[in-house]
Amino acid sequence: MKNIRFDFTCSRQVPLYAHLCNQYLNYDELNISIGCESQNDFGPQTYFIEAQGEQTQLEKLADAIAADFLISVWLVDSGIKVIDEPQGQRTLLEILPAEATPADKSVAAFCQQCYPLFGDNQAAQFGELDLTCPCCHGEQRLTSAQKALTLSDIKAMATQLISQGSLELTCEDVQFSLTPFTDSSTRPQLLICNPNTLNAHFCLKDHQVLALSSIEKPLICARPTQEHDKLTAPLYDICFGYSRVVLVLAEVLRQKGIDWIYLQGQHHRPQLAWVDGAWAQLFSQDTRHAELPIIKQFNAPEPLREEVRFLGFKAQWQANKKTRSHQGLLSVQSLSRVENTSEYQGNEDDHVIADSALFAALLNGKLTTHKQAKNAAVIYLSHAHPSQIATCDNKGETSLFFALPELPDNGYEIFHRLDSSPQKAVAQKFKSLFPDDYLKLLSLKLHGRRDNLQSLWAIAAILIGLNPQEETQTQDYLSDALMAAAMRYQGANAPRIDYPLTRGEAHRSLNWCKTLGTLLSFRVAGHSDPAQLAFAMQDSLADYLANWLEHIDLNIGVHNIALAGNELANETLCKRISLRLGKNFPLLLNRSLELEGDNLAVGALYVKQRQLNSL
Repeated sequence: MKNIRFDFTCSRQVPLYAHLCNQYLNYDELNISIGCESQNDFGPQTYFIEAQGEQTQLEKLADAIAADFLISVWLVDSGIKVIDEPQGQRTLLEILPAEATPADKSVAAFCQQCYPLFGDNQAAQFGELDLTCPCCHGEQRLTSAQKALTLSDIKAMATQLISQGSLELTCEDVQFSLTPFTDSSTRPQLLICNPNTLNAHFCLKDHQVLALSSIEKPLICARPTQEHDKLTAPLYDICFGYSRVVLVLAEVLRQKGIDWIYLQGQHHRPQLAWVDGAWAQLFSQDTRHAELPIIKQFNAPEPLREEVRFLGFKAQWQANKKTRSHQGLLSVQSLSRVENTSEYQGNEDDHVIADSALFAALLNGKLTTHKQAKNAAVIYLSHAHPSQIATCDNKGETSLFFALPELPDNGYEIFHRLDSSPQKAVAQKFKSLFPDDYLKLLSLKLHGRRDNLQSLWAIAAILIGLNPQEETQTQDYLSDALMAAAMRYQGANAPRIDYPLTRGEAHRSLNWCKTLGTLLSFRVAGHSDPAQLAFAMQDSLADYLANWLEHIDLNIGVHNIALAGNELANETLCKRISLRLGKNFPLLLNRSLELEGDNLAVGALYVKQRQLNSL
């Protein structure tokens, strides 16, 4: 007789895993105990199942568990080990959200037991959307409108999509199209109907394919194969069928020879980024219920009942009366984003957002009181808010070390600034050697925030010749073009692009004219591979970040470097940051929270100077 334990370590809570652990308490052949280490805390969650039995019994159990525990994007490790004594219990694990409603998109809509029955066109029950599943209970997540659909209805939808070119699926609040949506300026999204042809269309790594197939069915940023005859955008966000209705529709379309279709709408797919060797969520569209541990901090009232209006978005907070030891549980009932950052009632030079991102990351098992927030730095890179590096010294005092400057909003002013700087000679050579790209630079218009990497990438994309289209492209497109080019580069070394600091009265910034001038100098000198120069922009920035953080370390001592912000969707930059900074510093992400969203709302509660508008 042996006691063995099956471990599933995740970077955040996985409701299906908790549900499956509970299901195994009904496993009659063996005495089973279950548990979850760190449940309801920020940081890793280890779900485990323990059993005692003979070798053949345990092998049978292992096969069953392997079949049931589908891959989650939040799974970071799993294993089986022999134990001396069981540590688990026979009580059910709490599953969050406590009540799964039809609108809840955080719980699996299907699993390994029901999918082959209703999702396989060869199965007798193909298309039975309300098929009862004793494992995931996905039928309970169907609305009445979804339940009413038959296989004939879905086949009619597929026919309409093929004949008319578009389909509005009201019961899912999404639209599908065979061609790109003309009213969308953001990165195109695709629903993959035929996973078997995925590698024929996209350049993907193993971890990306696993994520697409995971129970969360997220959106993954993917680069199409070079010179694809139909997929002409630099990057796409792609996903597999994520609901019972969409899954069956995709299968019908696959039978008709369609590999992928365009997608837009309120599908609530989590958007992920691969950061430091694991997935992190960029942001979410939904406002699902989530309980977050909040410690008594900075004299915040408890229970906390106030509206946090905070630099560009609002969050409605309510405190539950639950307490666990000295901790309180904060319940986030809703989170809505407001793109208009003018609602912030404060100083744009403030570093409250960067501080919030830092404290949210430190909550990842390291921060229990505000006094423990010390000797740390945050690299916060965002489209929507100021991109900054903030520090926290050994006394817990925060300060702003670096902030990206605001770039001009048009190409005329950009070139004028280059032409009026020490980069004048190389700017004039660029104008002479590459007149088409010079004219495209002059036609560039930047909208929204311009103190971010996205704006810098857009300018750089034009300077290295990555705008082959005749029409003027958006900064989103140009930024994606630079990132896609960097992803294509297969070399290990590239030219060094300068990112020189400027010293202002309050903090350091970037001499962007020198940065772009260095880039131009390599192009006019004959570096004709735009992929190499695009990679150089990422690699050199990561190198400079490492140098800056080493300087900070000498002054205040840096024990952790937090990473946050939606610019971390940049795969190449994240990889170079991990290689450059990860050698000397622990990189810290709170994967229980979003990189750009609820992390700021949670972290804001720890900021001494946070600005709140009471209800």
